[in-house]
Amino acid sequence: MTNMWHERFSVEEYVYGKEPNGFLVEAAQQLPKGKVLCIAEGEGRNSVYLATLGFDVTAWDYAPAGLEKTKQLADEKSVVVKTELHDLAEVAWEEEQWDAIVHIFGHFPGNVMDRTLAGIKKALKPGGCYVSELYTKEQLRYGTGGPRVEEMLCNPIKMLEQFDGYFVKHFHIGEVNRVEGQLHTGTAHVVQSMFQKREEE
Repeated sequence: MTNMWHERFSVEEYVYGKEPNGFLVEAAQQLPKGKVLCIAEGEGRNSVYLATLGFDVTAWDYAPAGLEKTKQLADEKSVVVKTELHDLAEVAWEEEQWDAIVHIFGHFPGNVMDRTLAGIKKALKPGGCYVSELYTKEQLRYGTGGPRVEEMLCNPIKMLEQFDGYFVKHFHIGEVNRVEGQLHTGTAHVVQSMFQKREEE
């Protein structure tokens, strides 16, 4: 089976650019300093940015070429990011491992998304945060990035249901302007989330 993402990232250019996602830049100021996991991390722009702020960062991706570019970008910025090759359809999530989990524009089939969100909730430490910016189903009308398959786009109501009981630090649905390399450029329709796992009473 060919890995589309490995092929997409097997070019010299950073197809999503080298700058971090705009929402992550805002959210990072509120994250507890500690161990951060970036899932579906692509070419490393977000994980490397967090490493420059002093976080202990691990990047997961399914594309070896993406992880190689993550290492190159980390070298460029003189930081360290641990990289691990994982398929989210199969990865084993360990309990209470991470102070934050970052999920920027990682879109998956419904069953993989459900499995991933369940894994994230298990793997966050009490007090830890889940941070995401994802395209909504409205994004199909914009054509400025993301999958062209409705099932792989985010339902904001479902996100709130998935994280029921968590403290909602930030939740926003609407338009944003994103210039992230050649594949995310222009006005887009997104849902931004920052959910904090409550400390055990």
